Amino acid sequence: MTLKELISFLEKRDPNKIIPLGFNYPHSYKGYYRQLAFAPAPNISIGEMLECAKSSIDATFSGPKGGEYTMGEYTDVWLAEPGCLGEGIGPILLKYMMGERP
Repeated sequence: MTLKELISFLEKRDPNKIIPLGFNYPHSYKGYYRQLAFAPAPNISIGEMLECAKSSIDATFSGPKGGEYTMGEYTDVWLAEPGCLGEGIGPILLKYMMGERP
């Protein structure tokens, strides 16, 4: 899933809904420095996640071993702690996070 697709998905949900496991803290993904990861975050609103995702467009992050990487709308997104490998964010994972049926 791209950052643009993630934003589109979140924009269609209630921004005030608090979900038990969401994400925040955007950073360069350890697996592919040019891609974007978000750290898992408990009890966060969809609106906070959306703002976090939107603020990542055209933002520059340092790679885990150096280098600077600017993220765009078509950057792939991951769920991972900083400096760790994780899993790709996609529609099925997001629906589970939202408490929806996949």
